[in-house]
Amino acid sequence: CQGWSAGATRRNRQWLYSVNARKLTGIPIAITLTVKECPPTHDEWKRLREALFVRLRRKGLLRLHWVTEWTRRGLPHLHAAAYFEGPSDPTALARLAHQIRQHWLELTASLGTKYAAQHVVPITDCAGWFQYVAKHAARGVKHYQRHQGTLPPGWKRTGRVWGHLGDWPTVEAKLT
Repeated sequence: CQGWSAGATRRNRQWLYSVNARKLTGIPIAITLTVKECPPTHDEWKRLREALFVRLRRKGLLRLHWVTEWTRRGLPHLHAAAYFEGPSDPTALARLAHQIRQHWLELTASLGTKYAAQHVVPITDCAGWFQYVAKHAARGVKHYQRHQGTLPPGWKRTGRVWGHLGDWPTVEAKLT
């Protein structure tokens, strides 16, 4: 894979539109994770992402949708919507958000990652969250966070730029 293609953008958007939001269960968390230095290769970025997902499963992850985009500096960053088992009281949510940040910091310590640069918050307004997701879904391949231009040094490819894990309630579009 060589970044966000028209097909990848279309498939991500179609999948997002197929999610039946009324049937989502669990504690929803919005996640944006960054790095200060670029991983040397796509394979390293993938390893970090997959290692994070393993840790999140241990925390009771039910489902997750993720996208990789690029900052203005050309660094990859990860956006995700994650749904977890467990209590939704403010103390438990704050602890979970802190643990997610800590896991990312441990995994990306060699990349100079800073705690304050990570954004992990409960999704309190599903309508607002889906507007945010729709914004990301609507971005075309020419958007600066999608346009790969020149890959970072050492990157021969980007690999998958979006995906989902777990059981998502979806509806099939009926075409007439």
